[in-house]
Amino acid sequence: MQSKTTRSAFVFAVSIVVVPFALSGPVFAESVCKGMEQESCETAENCRWQAGYTRKDGIAVVSHCRSSGKKKEVAPEASVEGESEKKS
Repeated sequence: MQSKTTRSAFVFAVSIVVVPFALSGPVFAESVCKGMEQESCETAENCRWQAGYTRKDGIAVVSHCRSSGKKKEVAPEASVEGESEKKS
């Protein structure tokens, strides 16, 4: 049976390896658009300018630049000839 010290050392060693991987994911990645001025934000391909607004709870949100998100690739549409052959 392992002693408490050995188990504690093992848990500590595992946490040193696992925690950095858990924190390095895209959830914590900072946006390229964050902090951009309006002019540079509007010209950036992957960014869009969010106008300021007031939330329902009364908190005012100032205008800021944000990521426009990842664009999904659109599947190519089947040709008209291919569709008519399938229906026959």
